[in-house]
Amino acid sequence: MAHAYRTSTRIDAPADVVWQILSDVERMPSWTGSMSRVTLLGPERAIVVGSRVEIDQPGLPTATWEVDGLTDGQGFSWSSSSTPGVRTGIAHRVTPLRGAGPDGDGPDGGAACEVTMVVAQSGMLAGLTNQVVGSRSRELADTELADLRAEAELRVRDKG
Repeated sequence: MAHAYRTSTRIDAPADVVWQILSDVERMPSWTGSMSRVTLLGPERAIVVGSRVEIDQPGLPTATWEVDGLTDGQGFSWSSSSTPGVRTGIAHRVTPLRGAGPDGDGPDGGAACEVTMVVAQSGMLAGLTNQVVGSRSRELADTELADLRAEAELRVRDKG
């Protein structure tokens, strides 16, 4: 049985600013409390499809993730089978909001965007894993989005 959690937030910053922050995965621990350590395991310095990433998160075991989807400027997904019997996938999507800026529709699609994150677990032990760490996983997803919003909005204020 599969389990999924979807969360999203509006961020009052251009989508390109949000994408720049979100896609620089090794720097995530500098702006979110949901990540203790993020290390790219290959020679690349930016995520690409096939990149492997080791992640430490508070209250969860260290896991190795593989980037399995990437649309530059819009989103990425990664998945992990570090927990036996469970495959976890996380998708991040950045969507510009039209007419969100102070002057309406600007060339960047407005000065706001929505970020959506979906955490899905499947496999024969997904139900048990969801019972044991599901609330912690949901809490970490919500924390990541709240911290991303705070970081992006701070960067926009600091530039202005």
